[in-house]
Parts: sequence; C-alpha cells; structure tokens
Amino acid sequence: MRISPTTMAFMYFFLGVIVVYIAIQKVNQTGWDFWAYLIIGFAAFDFMIAYRFFLIRRVIKQIEKQQNKHKK
Repeated sequence: MRISPTTMAFMYFFLGVIVVYIAIQKVNQTGWDFWAYLIIGFAAFDFMIAYRFFLIRRVIKQIEKQQNKHKK
C-alpha cells in the first residue's frame, strides 16, 4: 500500500515541529552552539521536504484533472 504525498507531508511537518521544539530546549539550556544550529538545520530540511510533498500533491491533482478532461 502506498502512502499519499499529503500524509508524508504532514509526517515531515510534524517531525520538523518536534525538532524545532528540541532545538528551543537545547538553546535554553546551553545557548547557541554548534549542536543547536545543526538541529535547526535538520528542522529546516524536514520543512523543505514537507513543502515539496505538498507541491507533489498539487501536481498530481493537476495531472488527474487534465486526464479527466481528456476522457470526456
């Protein structure tokens, strides 16, 4: 069974939120050090992947819409 792009986007978005929370806790404990920047980098990467999955979903919907137009 395949997982939809929307589900994947929400999973990566939620993972990004969790990683941002961890980064905030890290900054509150030790300040802005290398590890805090690294954690924020991972969060940004997760948000970027989520955004790309939302774009993939939109492209798939447009292709389906065009295919349905041609069938009629």
